[in-house]
Amino acid sequence: MKLKTITILLLCFLVSITVLACAKKYEGGESSPTPAPSADASDNTKDKDTAEEEVYPENGLPKNEKVTLKMGFFEAGMGREYIDYALDTFKQKFPNVSFEVTYSPTVQTVVNTKISAGNDEDMFDMFNSSLPGGTPAITALVENGKLVDQEDLWDHKLYDGNGKTVRELMMEGTFETAGRILGKTYALPNTGTGAGLFYDKKLFEEHGWNQNPKTWSEFMELLETIKQAGIIPITYTGVHVTYINNAFGTWKLFELAENSGNLEKFEDDFRNYKLPQYLAPEYVDLWNRLYEMGKKGYFPEGVAALDHTQSQMQVLQHKAAMVSTGSWVENEMKDSTPEGFEWGYMVVPMGEDPAATKWTRLTSGNGFYIWEGKPELNKKWAKEFNVWMLNLDVQEVLGEKAGAIPLRKDFADDPARADKLQTLTKSILEYNKNNNTRGESGYRNVTLTDPAFAQASKVMNEAITAITSGKQDPQPILEEAEKLLEKAIQAQK
Repeated sequence: MKLKTITILLLCFLVSITVLACAKKYEGGESSPTPAPSADASDNTKDKDTAEEEVYPENGLPKNEKVTLKMGFFEAGMGREYIDYALDTFKQKFPNVSFEVTYSPTVQTVVNTKISAGNDEDMFDMFNSSLPGGTPAITALVENGKLVDQEDLWDHKLYDGNGKTVRELMMEGTFETAGRILGKTYALPNTGTGAGLFYDKKLFEEHGWNQNPKTWSEFMELLETIKQAGIIPITYTGVHVTYINNAFGTWKLFELAENSGNLEKFEDDFRNYKLPQYLAPEYVDLWNRLYEMGKKGYFPEGVAALDHTQSQMQVLQHKAAMVSTGSWVENEMKDSTPEGFEWGYMVVPMGEDPAATKWTRLTSGNGFYIWEGKPELNKKWAKEFNVWMLNLDVQEVLGEKAGAIPLRKDFADDPARADKLQTLTKSILEYNKNNNTRGESGYRNVTLTDPAFAQASKVMNEAITAITSGKQDPQPILEEAEKLLEKAIQAQK
């Protein structure tokens, strides 16, 4: 009788352990390191296989819970082939995830409208455009807790990286040029963008023009030679005046500072908005050079009326020799490019030492912001898609179809893959190989939000076409912009 009682108690005890273990598993915890005893070992194996099938081993996310991500996609010069490829391959790997995509060259306006409406349900889960107002607008969203912090993705293992993380396999400088906001990443970059002066190699070869001037004097000699041939030396879009910055922007200020031995102080002042800014020696020098170039007729007449397509067409039609733009130009103009045209690339040298560093615009971007007000599972899948964009096959399509610079440092390990890059991208890599170059994104450690900051930028931008036409001395413009910037800095304090 006692033996029977003990047996019953023992069975009850075992059942209770099993129930507790199942309850723990149901609540999302890990199962016990020591499985509960079972009369049928095959049942244990079946339960284990079922559990493993419920989540993807690559990311731990559920397989059977369907998720639809609303995406706002900026369709512009890079086209849409690459994003469609990334979406298709992602859905093949994770069939429970689908996408509703809004493709638009003005998707930033659509995003802004949705933000103003304040409806999280109607808002995109993810979008890859800037906003009207630029960085300050994005910063405001960050400060108000509207965007998902993606800093953790730098330590996320790549899907095809043999166990290595995003940080480990990205090109040097990617982390630093990733457009971080308040010290964190809110859009994991998936492409690199180069900028400078772009031209037709064959035209330069026919005229025997210098395709790699090493000094400012050599560069000025090149411009004069082109002008004497009856061709506009440099064009840019006056409708979107900041395009001139692709060749003569912030990165040139760093180069001037390094050439004069003032790099450390300049960088500290620049990153942290320490005055002077517009009246710093580097700013004054740069704008005076552009003014002198304008007086010599090195930019087109009527540049204020040119949009980016028209200015780039001037180079395709050999009306202008070079255009200040970005590495997306080959893809953007592919339907208009004449047969035999071959894109070349150069950086403007600011000093007289041929071996000096040539600073150039290099940014890593095109990443997707993720909306904080979405369901947790949606946000997790959106993050996984951002990592997916860094797969080598996706990077290959970005390079081949969109003209982007791949960010994976192991991209060129396969010569056949590297050979698929567009001509212009190869020209950028070739220039960097043959010159001492350094990329710079122009990021700041401080964000100014006072209206006077935007006013200062407006004052400068509205004067650019007059300065490059040789009609406006930049000094009074710089002084006006400096006063406005000082006002914005004081307001920030």
